Amino acid sequence: MVRPLKKPLYMILHKHVSELLNPDPLIVLPTESVGAVRRLMRDTGVRVVLVSDGKGRLLGWVPRRVILNISSRKTSARIKNLMEDPPILLEPQDHLKNALDLMLRHDEWYAPVIESGKIKGLLGLEHVIKAALENASNTLSTVKIQDIMTHSPLHVKPDEFISSIWNLMRKWKYAGFPVVDDKYRLVGIITQFDLLRKGYTRIELESESGPHRGPRVRDAMTTSVVYLYPWSNALEAAKLMVNRGLGRIPIVESEDTKRLVGIVDREDVVRILLRGAG
Repeated sequence: MVRPLKKPLYMILHKHVSELLNPDPLIVLPTESVGAVRRLMRDTGVRVVLVSDGKGRLLGWVPRRVILNISSRKTSARIKNLMEDPPILLEPQDHLKNALDLMLRHDEWYAPVIESGKIKGLLGLEHVIKAALENASNTLSTVKIQDIMTHSPLHVKPDEFISSIWNLMRKWKYAGFPVVDDKYRLVGIITQFDLLRKGYTRIELESESGPHRGPRVRDAMTTSVVYLYPWSNALEAAKLMVNRGLGRIPIVESEDTKRLVGIVDREDVVRILLRGAG
């Protein structure tokens, strides 16, 4: 027997993509310089930039990880030499549930929305979480963080080299890691945006050997890190993600120990909605 959707979840998941997308994503021309786009991403905090032919047609996109992987010597290069094909393309009339299934299956937090080849906007998981806050807050409040978080998550130490962390980010397709001390206490978080904000480029990130191995995690990490507890609920996480633009939130054992026990990200919150639809 198929369980009927709860009304709030039905309202969200049966919306069309057009109802939740960002209609004004950051769009650049293929002739824009890599350096200019890097500055735009650093100043605005966006995770992905769309590339258009100037007439509204989508040519490709540039995620933050691609910008970080470019040497400072190539900042005058053009975006057309750097852009990629988005793994997923959505249409305005796609149902949100189908779009989310596709995005999570491809481990993508964003998908361009096009109609007849022209850009209509960008759908991000944060737009879905915002809709959940407005329509399904009761559902989120009943789910404990300990039931959706990743337990014993990958973490790094303050003395590790940024070059090593960047390699981990590329290997695991993670955009950030919690930072712990020798007693496993949470002392910060290091993200792709931290690296971009600090102005690190591929030359520095690749210096893996020799007497100078570049900056360390402690030089770039955010120390005023936001965290939650296993007994916190998904509603608290969703509010932080939307109001503070957070992609992931470390989970600590208690306020006293601050011992890292897990991490929750946007995909974890979105899965609550899909699970409720099952």
